[in-house]
Amino acid sequence: MNAPAAIIAPSANPAWQAKYSDSVMDRMRYTCDPLADSVAAQLKRARPAQMLDEVYARAKSEGGVFSDYVDHCHTIPSWVDWQQVEHAARVNLGFANVRSIALLVSSLVEGYSLSKATHVLVATGRLHQDVLRRVYETSQMTHNMNVPGGLRPGAQGHRTVMEVRLLHAMVRKYLREQGWDTTKYDEPINQEDMAFTIIEFDYLAQRGMERMGASLSDDDKAASHHLWRFMARQNGLCDEMLTDSLDEEIYQYQRIRERQYDPNHEGRMLAQAVITALARQPPFNLSEELLFELSRICLGDDLADVYELPRSAFWWRAVMAYKAMNKVSTYSHYHMPGVARLSEAMNVRMLRKALHKNLPADPQKRAFRHIS
Repeated sequence: MNAPAAIIAPSANPAWQAKYSDSVMDRMRYTCDPLADSVAAQLKRARPAQMLDEVYARAKSEGGVFSDYVDHCHTIPSWVDWQQVEHAARVNLGFANVRSIALLVSSLVEGYSLSKATHVLVATGRLHQDVLRRVYETSQMTHNMNVPGGLRPGAQGHRTVMEVRLLHAMVRKYLREQGWDTTKYDEPINQEDMAFTIIEFDYLAQRGMERMGASLSDDDKAASHHLWRFMARQNGLCDEMLTDSLDEEIYQYQRIRERQYDPNHEGRMLAQAVITALARQPPFNLSEELLFELSRICLGDDLADVYELPRSAFWWRAVMAYKAMNKVSTYSHYHMPGVARLSEAMNVRMLRKALHKNLPADPQKRAFRHIS
């Protein structure tokens, strides 16, 4: 297995420059997910799990757009390598602790620096109201994806992804009905925004892990990119926006950030709300001060200062100790037989327990019904 290596920004590639030109990206900001949007147009608002039940039923009885949606989600592209998908899922579980923290205090929080995309969350109240439930629902999706076979058609992770995609389509429908201003904010949850969401789960999560002392091997990075490329397609990202490598994904990130980076009071409000809400919550039970300092080291001082994240010399030293611990854990993961498998098994149980504790006990009352 390759030794861990730092993520290095790629040099400009002429093909990428054309693929992600402003003219192309401007068009992507007015392109959403026609397949899911056509289904949403014929549904009434309900929990995503209930809506997907209706989609399956109407696909059998009516066909049409419902069958098109089901067929697309159940058709696996020829380029998907299931060994790579399962490899990435094991990596996600093996590094679940540091990866989850990176997602929450780094990836998610950096996403709030894109003001147009952030306004969707503000307009729907999806994160500044009932923050913890929204975070645990995201954890539910990733947990269901990462259990063995979770993304195979018919598996619970695969179904959860279909439910999430429907949820996004219904959010677009709701915002348009409320008079969403496309001249100011472009289309809600458009292709460029969806691409950045995938970047949050892949490149930005890896970068956050690395800044906290856990650097993945080259093989693991490649597998992770493959999994999230597949996830991007399943979530409605068009072929034109799919990336072929982690290097291309980093370039895509750089382009979107050049175009959309505009942190404002809404982003600052959401960043602080999420970090504060996560304080002392399972499964990690970390203090608010430590979470702020972890976020600062992941984001960098420039964005952390814009978000007005507090500093603490004491908690900075705690973060340095955590970083050193992660370096030791990463070395053990790659060099001590059995450690990776043990971590995977322990983290599956830990995450499952946290989800059962923090989501409704009745599956019918959950947005996404299953916990794998």
